[in-house]
Amino acid sequence: MTELKKTRSEIKREAILTGALKAFQQYGVADTSMDKIAETASVSKRTVYNHFDSKEVLVTHIIKDIWSKTLVAYNVNYSPDKPLKEQFLELVLNEIAFSQNENFFELVRVAISHTLFSTDSFRADMRQFFEQETALIRWLKEANKDGKFVGMDAIKANEQIIGLIKGQAFWPQILRFDAPLTNEQCIELAEETVQLIMCRYLAK
Repeated sequence: MTELKKTRSEIKREAILTGALKAFQQYGVADTSMDKIAETASVSKRTVYNHFDSKEVLVTHIIKDIWSKTLVAYNVNYSPDKPLKEQFLELVLNEIAFSQNENFFELVRVAISHTLFSTDSFRADMRQFFEQETALIRWLKEANKDGKFVGMDAIKANEQIIGLIKGQAFWPQILRFDAPLTNEQCIELAEETVQLIMCRYLAK
């Protein structure tokens, strides 16, 4: 298959996203200006603004990119020959690991603040993106189709799982109430979450 050649604009955009993430990690989101982003990306400030209207929009695009690579592109194919709980745990642990990335918290805080005061169309675009089918949703659908669960709607079950996770492994850290979970706490949360969902839906 012939690989499509990237346009100059696409190359510039990728350089900006890479440079911005590097600048955010080095200086922190709050202390990173569009000038610093342009310098880190080796492009002009005008070029940065040609692609992104503000730092907040740029932050949101980075979050979307991380989300896509971590939860959408990530894949654990359902296997009827492997222990169900083992597969389920792997997917839930991936969700928890994503929500506990320390470098991610500051980006999310900026994006949340921006989204609260952004236009309805921007919020709609964000909602549409985060409603994409993740690896966990795909797995739940396949396991459900195979008769492993009873009375399950995969989308609703996914929302229940995310609700259980974010109550301990996202909002307390975003709001700076708690420190990120330890590896042991992540495993414990994953096991408790899987157990609750399996108690609710597992076919007897």
